[in-house]
Amino acid sequence: MNYWKSFSKSWILNWGVLLIVGGLILYTGYQRSLAQSSQEREQKITREKAQAVSTQVPVVQQKTEDMGAVSQQTQTDPEKKNLSIKDFPCPVHGNILRNVGNYYSESLQDYLFHAGTDYAEPEGTIIRATHEGKVVSIGLDSILGQKVTLDCGDGWIVTYGGLDNLRVQEGEIVATQGTLGQIGFFPGAEGQNGQYYLHYEVWHDNEVQRPA
Repeated sequence: MNYWKSFSKSWILNWGVLLIVGGLILYTGYQRSLAQSSQEREQKITREKAQAVSTQVPVVQQKTEDMGAVSQQTQTDPEKKNLSIKDFPCPVHGNILRNVGNYYSESLQDYLFHAGTDYAEPEGTIIRATHEGKVVSIGLDSILGQKVTLDCGDGWIVTYGGLDNLRVQEGEIVATQGTLGQIGFFPGAEGQNGQYYLHYEVWHDNEVQRPA
């Protein structure tokens, strides 16, 4: 009888210890599972944030590049202004022989429209461009003699006539104050009794302009 009592107590004690140990193992595993799940969630959140940031970076860079382009355009645009007749001043200081308007040509015995201004200048006077432009026409004109025509952009076309010793070629870009040629005499229909002169002609949008 005592043997069975002793065996029962021992059996209960052993199973009690096993249950306690098993419970501790289960509890420890549960805690580790919670910690691992929490760590995985944090890592997932961190990865999602990193992906979101990496996705937004190109947009920020693109905006930065766009702002840089706008900034560069803003710095460049002020140099591009709308031209006016004040940007095409008189290229010489000689006396005016003939202005813009109709006149009677004795050689042709007819009225002609004079689209430019003629300035008396000594032979050999160097003529320079009043504004930069592209040479669109050069050569001998039956009325103006040797001439150079520049396209200055924005609808502005300028012709220099009565020249000699041309220094430019067609298609060339001439800077402001760039040398075009020299004054030379041509006894054409607009000849001024043997007077050397510069013919200066300014057009804008197919309309003749009077130099300021």
